[in-house]
Amino acid sequence: MLTPEHRGERITPHLDVQTGGLELLDSLADEWRELLQEVSADDLYSRPEWVLAHLRAYSPKAKIIVLTLRQHGALRGILPLVLEKGTFGGLPAQKLRMPLSMPGASNELVIAPDMNQETALHAMWDGLKSFSGWHVLELPSVYENTVMEHMSQLAQSEGYHTGQWALTPIPWLTLAERDIEKLPPSSTLRSRLRQGERRLNELGQLSLRKFETADPAVLQRFYELEASGWKGQAKSAILCDPRSHQFFNYVARESEAFHYLMFYFLELDGKVISAHFGMNYRGRYYAPKIAYDENYRQYRVGHLILSKILRDCDKQAISEYPMGVLEEWKAEWTKDARTRTFQCIFNNGLWAHVLFATRFRIKPGLKKLIRSSHTEGGSIAFASPWGRTWGNLRCLGADRGANRTSDENLFTLREQGDGCIVRAVFEVKKEIPV
Repeated sequence: MLTPEHRGERITPHLDVQTGGLELLDSLADEWRELLQEVSADDLYSRPEWVLAHLRAYSPKAKIIVLTLRQHGALRGILPLVLEKGTFGGLPAQKLRMPLSMPGASNELVIAPDMNQETALHAMWDGLKSFSGWHVLELPSVYENTVMEHMSQLAQSEGYHTGQWALTPIPWLTLAERDIEKLPPSSTLRSRLRQGERRLNELGQLSLRKFETADPAVLQRFYELEASGWKGQAKSAILCDPRSHQFFNYVARESEAFHYLMFYFLELDGKVISAHFGMNYRGRYYAPKIAYDENYRQYRVGHLILSKILRDCDKQAISEYPMGVLEEWKAEWTKDARTRTFQCIFNNGLWAHVLFATRFRIKPGLKKLIRSSHTEGGSIAFASPWGRTWGNLRCLGADRGANRTSDENLFTLREQGDGCIVRAVFEVKKEIPV
């Protein structure tokens, strides 16, 4: 007898919405990894060991919501979320948030390639709508033309409010079919790197070493190098934050266990002068942390180690290097970048409408008001999300410090503009449940 698949019929996957603590993600981790093996070009930082490492270090008591799709018992889609009390646009909110293990990582809905994407997307969205107790879903880093971007479009098509703002793009260095010897692209920078390498060789023996194990001694050498410069002084180095230390120790061990860890040390007579906490994952090179000895800044050791690492990547057929959050020095290696946005999907309900209006209607209007005039008497009317005018934003004047006490029926919004505080009051016509 022909199965529905053989008859060409679309199979509706079984959706399950589970809640729990971090142990819930742990119980799904092996299936999750197996699913990722079927997906092309998945993001390293979205693997379960990275998500779990970040939550264990920074949110060990997080409440986890996981939406899963299954066919014949096999995992075919997964969407992990954190449910938390927080603020949105300065107001209290119950938020669903997709975890982000590293800045610049991609929030992506993982769906098996043999699944109908539209069917899977609708099933996940139906699951989100059926889950009560949230005002806004936050997707902190959505890359352009991804499935998760389509989730926002689907919600909007059903009348749900959505909003987004642009994030810094991610520099993306493509290595396939490139002449590695012509990287970085600037001939001037390549010349300076050759000169710096000659000068370093005059000081001692320069060598590049690679480690593929999470040896505590190797980790400690990297951490101490990172803490030796401005990061240590600013207390932003890994060693300065026990949570960060726990996170990177964990991902180092997990990266070794799954065979993608690649520490690179550039050494001068055995002394580490630059280093990458690197990864080789499915044809991509990642470097979640980079460090160098600032005493050797004049030799451009940060650029020099990268030029050597890319030659090693070329030998291993690595084709791409997502370079992480945009920094000035990365623009010297590539002009290509991936566009991304912070996206929000708002639930139905009065308070969700207020959150949307505050962030995407009132505040932009207030900023416009600040730019246009600091005189008294200006007014902006806002239409309610449910179809009628429900309040006015009135500029009560500009001064340099006076406070105004508002009663329970008023929001007081304070914005800084051109060195002057504009006080504005938004009158709410209905009682707002929080």
